[in-house]
Amino acid sequence: MSKLFATLISAILLCAISGTTIAAGNSVVTAPQGGVARWAGMAAKDCGIYGKRYAAVGSVCYYPIDIQTSVGSHEIALWDQQGKQHLGYVTVEKQDFPEVPIELPPSLIGFIDLSAADLARAQKETAEVAKVLRGSDHAPQFSLPLGKPASSLPKSANDFGSMRTFNGKVKSLHSGLDFPVNEGSPVKAVAAGTVVLAADHFFTGNAVYIDHGDGLVSMYFHMNSLAVKTGDVVKRGQTLGVVGRSGRGTGPHLHIGLRWLGKRIDPERLLEAPAKLPSVSDSKAAAEQKIRKADHEVPKEGETPLNDEG
Repeated sequence: MSKLFATLISAILLCAISGTTIAAGNSVVTAPQGGVARWAGMAAKDCGIYGKRYAAVGSVCYYPIDIQTSVGSHEIALWDQQGKQHLGYVTVEKQDFPEVPIELPPSLIGFIDLSAADLARAQKETAEVAKVLRGSDHAPQFSLPLGKPASSLPKSANDFGSMRTFNGKVKSLHSGLDFPVNEGSPVKAVAAGTVVLAADHFFTGNAVYIDHGDGLVSMYFHMNSLAVKTGDVVKRGQTLGVVGRSGRGTGPHLHIGLRWLGKRIDPERLLEAPAKLPSVSDSKAAAEQKIRKADHEVPKEGETPLNDEG
C-alpha cells in the first residue's frame, strides 16, 4: 500500500466519523503555513474551508492558509457550476520562519517603552483595524495574479513570518512583506476595491486597508503621504500614497500585507502566477516542488530586515 493511498484511507475514515464524505481521486493538496492552495481542473462556483463558503475566483477555488494554521489535514470543498459539492482536504506543512533581533536607535525607543498616551492610542487603532481585517462577502473584485504594488518591485526582504525581537524586549510577528522601493515612489492598489480604512497610525504610520470582496483585504504601511481616504473606491493600479518611513520604520520601504478570510498569507503567493500554487490536481511530489520553489530565503545571520509592524 502506497503512503499516499494510506493517507487517503485515513482521511476517509476521519471524515466518515465526522459524518462527511471525501471525494475520490486526487482531491488532496499539500500547502505550507502562510501559503495558498488551489483546486484546478474543475470549474468552480463556490469554495469552502474553515466552515465558510465563498465565491470562486475565475472559476477556481483558492484556500488561504494562515501563518499559524495547525499542521495536519483540513477539509476543503468545491461547488461546481451545477451546484454539486466535491470534498477534499489540504495537508498543511510546518513552515520554518526566522527569528530576527532588531536594535532600535534612541530616536525610536518610544516604540518600545510606550507612554500611557501612546499605549492607549495603539490599542484604539488595533481595535479599529480588527474590524476591517476579515473582509466582506461581496463578489470578488480581483483576479489572480494581483497587480504589483509598485511600478518597479525589487526582490523582497524575505521577511514574511519573521519573529522580531526589538531591543531584547518586545516580540512582533511580521505578517507582511517589505520591498526596498525608493522613497517617494507611488504605492499602487493590487486590485479594485473599497478603502475601508486610511489613517496615520502609531506603529504602521500612514496606512491604507482595501477590501477587495470575497474576504480579501490588502494593506500598505509606512507611507509618507496618502492619496486616498476611507470610503474611496479604487481601481487596480491606482496610487494610494508614496513610499516612506512613517510609524515604526527605520528606513523607507514598501510594506504590503494580505488577509484572505482573515488568514495571514504571504503576499508573494498572490503576486505570482496561480499555476505556481500547489493544487489538488498535482501529485504530492509536484506540490512539494512548488512549495520549495516558493519558499523565501531567510535572512542571513547578522542581517536585519526593514523594521515595521506587521
